[in-house]
Amino acid sequence: MIKQLKCIKCIKFNNSIQLRFLSNAVSFTAVERQPNLPLSTKNPSKSYKLKVPLLKSPSHLGHATSRVNRLYNEDKYSANVLNLKTDKYDKTIFNFNIFDGHGGDQCSNYLSDNLSQQIEDSNDLINNIDNQRDQLFKNYAQNIGGYWKRWYRHCEKHLENWCKNEINLENLNNINNDDIKLRLSLSFLNSDYKFFNKDEKSGSTCTSALIETIYSSPDKQFQPFFETYYFNRHTISKLTIAQVGDTKAILVDKNGIANSVTEDHHPSNPIEATRLRKYAANFFMTDSFGEERFIALANTRSFGDIDYKEVGVIAEPDIYQFIIGDSAEVKKHLTPDEIKKYTINGLGGDESFLILVSDGITNILTDQEIADIISSHFNMQGHTKANPQSCAHEVIKFVEYVGGDDNATCLVIRLNGWGKWPNIDRTGELRQARLDDFNPRNRGGG
Repeated sequence: MIKQLKCIKCIKFNNSIQLRFLSNAVSFTAVERQPNLPLSTKNPSKSYKLKVPLLKSPSHLGHATSRVNRLYNEDKYSANVLNLKTDKYDKTIFNFNIFDGHGGDQCSNYLSDNLSQQIEDSNDLINNIDNQRDQLFKNYAQNIGGYWKRWYRHCEKHLENWCKNEINLENLNNINNDDIKLRLSLSFLNSDYKFFNKDEKSGSTCTSALIETIYSSPDKQFQPFFETYYFNRHTISKLTIAQVGDTKAILVDKNGIANSVTEDHHPSNPIEATRLRKYAANFFMTDSFGEERFIALANTRSFGDIDYKEVGVIAEPDIYQFIIGDSAEVKKHLTPDEIKKYTINGLGGDESFLILVSDGITNILTDQEIADIISSHFNMQGHTKANPQSCAHEVIKFVEYVGGDDNATCLVIRLNGWGKWPNIDRTGELRQARLDDFNPRNRGGG
């Protein structure tokens, strides 16, 4: 039995809890319409700001979801702008999240509403103010027990591992000695523990993408906005992916090649099998379809799922980091070794787009097929008709048509190289064969 869970106390100032409500909108400088002046010389200080909700910015973020053939849709997603502020830095970071709930949508709803806020508000956990971090670890060990007792005995080693392998750039010192990996790891565990106090049995996987502009050309030209956002020309950004479970992040490079940057937390994953067999070797089994499971779960890491926490189903994320952005600026400011090490495929920038998808899509389509649906739709429709929003819908429509059997969600995040990929459809014949072979009468029934 899991003991009654204890809440981590809130820090109060002047008898009231101080929280900043997250922004879910992006601000743009409206350009003064002076026909005799080129865009590069117009003065943004004399203009006014436009605030556009991220989820209503179809030219830069596409999002679509469907219950497909399920009765309910337990997939959720969110998009927010974080302000991470400490004594050492003040950063604005775009945060995109996808959640695949199971056993109900309580956990995925909770994460959609709260995870980004808790990432932003995690300074006290990071700095261990009033022993909040120590208390979080102790609560897992005392109130959940099992796997967590052993985890707690090695908590200092876990902290050390979270801080390893941060991106360090020789010529861009502003991102060195960052705490984003520690922040995400603590925030995920804290969010997981807080959900336990809702007395819910549901669970959820999660993939969270954070994009921070780390360099922008000092020449404040219109590019195409005066703001230094990651999708602008002449910028370099850091992409951080935090993942729990089997929702997926796919980074499509400038050649249109799909690159999976996450690895599913399934029992068949050798790292996960090694981690869990040390404690719970007898809980691995194979279902009637020949798929390996950990007790009744397909995932070995998730939020919620409180009945499985004591045997090692954790919300501790795997974290991946890349440098993305304008290839000309990347080549100027990164060394050849840094380009090879930190950019996708060592190509040095101009990435096309980032995709976040639930397994209702990846169980049906390969990574390259998903990327090609998006790029080929754009190639056929062009800039005026095709945008990330319509591209995300195309992915969902394909899954619905061929008879997917799980909730399907797709986020398409426009990057610096949007629309610049080669006009090549690598999986067109394969997708056409899927459509030709599909027979609606095979969907069930007599």
